[in-house]
Amino acid sequence: MLDALAESLPLAVALALSPLAIASVVLMLLSARPRAASVAFFVGFIVAIVLATAAGYLVASVLPHQGETSISAPYLLIVLGVVAVVLAARQWRGRPKKGDDLELPGWMAKVDGITTTSALVLGAFFGGIKPKNLLLSIGLGVSLEALALSNGEAAIVIVIVAFVASIPILVPVIIAFVALDRLSGTLDRMRAWMVQHNAAMVGTILLIVGVLLISKGVSTLVG
Repeated sequence: MLDALAESLPLAVALALSPLAIASVVLMLLSARPRAASVAFFVGFIVAIVLATAAGYLVASVLPHQGETSISAPYLLIVLGVVAVVLAARQWRGRPKKGDDLELPGWMAKVDGITTTSALVLGAFFGGIKPKNLLLSIGLGVSLEALALSNGEAAIVIVIVAFVASIPILVPVIIAFVALDRLSGTLDRMRAWMVQHNAAMVGTILLIVGVLLISKGVSTLVG
């Protein structure tokens, strides 16, 4: 299980690098109900990663196997990797150029009055439904199913990876409880920077994700 966890950590780090999700939770810390909203966002984020990864694991488990070895998982990983590379190219082409006016997503203007339920849903959207994290989570589930793990061991790895991936969300949540008043200016500047560079960062991360998934698929095929 430790080997599987070590293999999964690069994907966990890629999941954690979600600039717009981090910017969103930071914006919630500047809203009318920072603590309740940020905690709900964190819960939605981590639960969505667990569910999406479990879905990838279950899908891979019902695909054709040769004994205990999945013969479909490597090809599925390669397909997911190619999709990630295509999305990376689209993100990179759509990044703001110097001098462009930055258009904030419309929902960001409504975060100030966000409800706990809406924050939970938004966290789930960023955690397991946005393309980057959805591809990563499914790819992680598929790669775990291809390893010699019991269902219980796979579940433990999934939960640990989801927690690691959620650390950048957890840190602002902790800030909301211990030092929010002192750091509000810093948080606002960090949010603005992440929104400005979101497309370039996500494009780069998606490219890395694509390479990781394709390499995992190819190594499984030839291994």
